[in-house]
Amino acid sequence: MALVAMWDRAFRAWHFSVSYNQLLLRSLSNDTSPARIDVLFSNVYFLHMPTTFARLEIHKGEGFDSPHVEIPVGTRGEWFTINTGEGYVYATHCQWHEDEGNALTPSHFGPLKRTD
Repeated sequence: MALVAMWDRAFRAWHFSVSYNQLLLRSLSNDTSPARIDVLFSNVYFLHMPTTFARLEIHKGEGFDSPHVEIPVGTRGEWFTINTGEGYVYATHCQWHEDEGNALTPSHFGPLKRTD
């Protein structure tokens, strides 16, 4: 599996949009880093994960022994694993943005509830 991104800091599930199938994970600034990091999964078809993470490591692609989940033929996307199987997401994209915003600053990814 290919490493997508890795951070040694706390993240939590911040927002999920049913209408756009978007999942936003967020790490707020802290004593060791003034940056806020938003991680967005787009076109989420399936997800299974805890709501908080002490660190975040995301892999994607072949080699993942997918859970007992049937993804309908023709559904676009791929598996993303979080922290070596602590969680997993089937989505089309995973992207992130780092800035100096706080919990109330709008996300780089647009006007999502709880992010503006």
